[in-house]
Order: sequence, then structure tokens, then C-alpha cells
Amino acid sequence: MADRLVNVIINKLKTGSIPSVVMFSDTGKFPEIPYVVVKPEPGVEERTRSYRIIAHMAKGQADALEDYVLIELDQLLLEGGLKDSDGSGYKLFVNGFTDITPNQTDDSYYMERMYFTPLLIRS
Repeated sequence: MADRLVNVIINKLKTGSIPSVVMFSDTGKFPEIPYVVVKPEPGVEERTRSYRIIAHMAKGQADALEDYVLIELDQLLLEGGLKDSDGSGYKLFVNGFTDITPNQTDDSYYMERMYFTPLLIRS
């Protein structure tokens, strides 16, 4: 059975410079900084699904955070495409980003990058 795209994204992100990656709803406590959260959301257009990638880093690492979100994420998720364990391929499209924001919960700073993909309805 093919992997869900969110799991393919998480596994691909774990190969990057921040290997601590979790899905938004899968944990009650987030890992130590730096870490990345993947949050599936409704798509921006009809018949699409969005994926919000939220990277958290410590105070004083704004340049590294921006490089990770605006450069490394695109390299990981867009270059060469994504494949699941069955060999099925997926293509993501960029849908913007949010700028650096403080997170009071764990004293980190975060930045988000959004992607979307067509939603395939199987009959």
C-alpha cells in the first residue's frame, strides 16, 4: 500500500539539516529546538491539499531559519520530486511563507513555508 504523502514529506525532511520532524497532531510535546512540524491542511484551490512546514530554531538563528525555510525546504521537497515506498511520485507546488515569529510556548522562533498538491480522488 502506498504511503500517505504527509509521511513521505516527513521522511524526506528527516534527511535534511533538522532531522527532528513531527506531524502536527502526533505529539503532545514538541522536541527540543531545532525541530520541524508538518501540518496537513485544506488546499488553497479546489481539489488540492496543503502542507504547512513550520521550522523552529533558537533565538539568534534568524539567518539559519530563513535559509532552511526558503532554500533547503525547496531543495528537499521540490528538486527531484517525492516518491513513496511503492515508487509512486508526488509533486508539490510552493504557496508562500510566513516570516519569522516568536513562539512563547518553547522560547523558539519559527517560520513557515506552505506547499500544495492536487488531490486525487479515487473511485
